[in-house]
Amino acid sequence: MNKEIIKNKNIYNYKIEKKFTAGIILHGWEVKSIKKKNINIQNCNIQIDKNKEIYLTGIYINPINNKKIYINKTNRKIKILLKKKEIEYIYLKNKIKKYIIILISIIKKKQLCKIIIGLSKYKKKYNKKKYIQEKEWKKKKNELKYWLNKKNNL
Repeated sequence: MNKEIIKNKNIYNYKIEKKFTAGIILHGWEVKSIKKKNINIQNCNIQIDKNKEIYLTGIYINPINNKKIYINKTNRKIKILLKKKEIEYIYLKNKIKKYIIILISIIKKKQLCKIIIGLSKYKKKYNKKKYIQEKEWKKKKNELKYWLNKKNNL
């Protein structure tokens, strides 16, 4: 069972084409901090290395107990674990078609912390307005259906 720990708030700016669930390499204190939601993922980036390795950078993990040991390691590169085919697919989409790789959310799967990343393109301003209008229309439509059903039942 997947339990979402934290979700990125900036994903509404992107049109997500494909999602991947990936593992990450963490230290023990980082896992504890993530489970207690002492984490900031708003400024994080996903980078692809020359060796086709994918890293998560810019993520800030706040240690539970503020010891001097952790201070230097709160802003480190975190390696993302994916299958070779998935890495190759993401690499090609990123380099050739100029897709952006974003962190969507962090989930807890059994005892493990995993991330959901997405291949996406940036939404244009008119697309955002259209998306908001469609969302509002769906809400109004559902309200009308609810009131009509309630009226018919009486």
